[in-house]
Amino acid sequence: MRQHSLLAGAALAAVLSLGAAPASAQTAPAAPSVWKGAPEYSWGDFTVKLRGRVFADYVEQDVDRSVGADFSTSEDRFRTARIGVQGSWGERWSFVAEGNFTNGESNWEDLLIEYAPNADTAFTVGNFKSLSLENLTSARYTTFMERGPFNDLIDGGRVLTFAARTGGDNWSVTGGIHGDSVNAGAPGDGDEQRGVFARAHFAPVVSDDAKIHLGVWARDRDRRDDTPFRYRVRNNTNFGARYTDAGSSPLGAGDGDTTIGLEAAGVWRSFSVQGEWATIDADLTGGGSARADAYYVFASFFPTGEQRKYKAADGKFDRVSIRRPVTQGGMGAVELALRYDAADLTDFAGVATAGDYSAVTVGATWYPWSHVRFMANYTDANNDAQVAASDVDVQTLQFRAQFDF
Repeated sequence: MRQHSLLAGAALAAVLSLGAAPASAQTAPAAPSVWKGAPEYSWGDFTVKLRGRVFADYVEQDVDRSVGADFSTSEDRFRTARIGVQGSWGERWSFVAEGNFTNGESNWEDLLIEYAPNADTAFTVGNFKSLSLENLTSARYTTFMERGPFNDLIDGGRVLTFAARTGGDNWSVTGGIHGDSVNAGAPGDGDEQRGVFARAHFAPVVSDDAKIHLGVWARDRDRRDDTPFRYRVRNNTNFGARYTDAGSSPLGAGDGDTTIGLEAAGVWRSFSVQGEWATIDADLTGGGSARADAYYVFASFFPTGEQRKYKAADGKFDRVSIRRPVTQGGMGAVELALRYDAADLTDFAGVATAGDYSAVTVGATWYPWSHVRFMANYTDANNDAQVAASDVDVQTLQFRAQFDF
């Protein structure tokens, strides 16, 4: 039998037990005790706070094919609509439970419980992310609307995980084991995928004006009886088809793989740069192996004087503090950004669409205040296949209105 449902049930039971624990102690307060973007209630040592987000997008896309008809398409949609809770019990226990309800479907996002015996150590179990600087930075705070093909290729989404972490003010080391996603479906015969991972980061410079981040991570996976791993990327958007794709045939699908990633970022006042690189060595279902590589680099600037907020202890970026929000008579913050992405799947021999991907994205974001963003991204992407007839160029213009609490 697949085991991921047992781990999911354990995480859910732990969260529910935390929620029930203070009920007998005293009745709920009539008003929130704290307001931090959303109401936060407390019952003795137990606290709970609502959380959620809504991303409303409009996307236009022009697709130019080497062979076949060119076309244009557009869509307005809710990219994300989430609601959940987070909280703590005393100084050592914390939890998050958040669901996504978009386009008539629902699934779990973060669903976890954490025990921290001291300020430098934590043990976490549940459905969550564990790899890559941009991947670990919440989509509420990422510079661009989408994390891009790098994130597509490493397949770093939320999966059932047990993680142990230690660290200090400017460094951390995390390691653990992976299973499948809690949303993977009903249990069936056979064993779900398994993996082990580790990530380390160090911030050698942390000052008011300057921050430097360095990181490295690795993951080894075995699909066991699960669906073979896919290696493919989208065009810096969650909309539309994938045109650089190693496919699902034995020539391109993975039985297991080993991935190594490097992270770097720097902040100097209102200017920042960030980049990551990863290489994947895949064992193919048909025998043999193939390698895939991806990287990105971007720069951003706040002409209004803000600075990207870096959390040195966690090795990720956080919510931007607005100097003069519109709620205080200011104009909010403006961020301008430029990004380059690349992915190489050409080592998957015999798969026509397993080629090179490259793209340039320009972005502009207006933050009226810290919990609201209006974003615009334009991407010019090239999908250069191993067979020229499969080449596809894609231009994507997308806009987002974002609110979170």
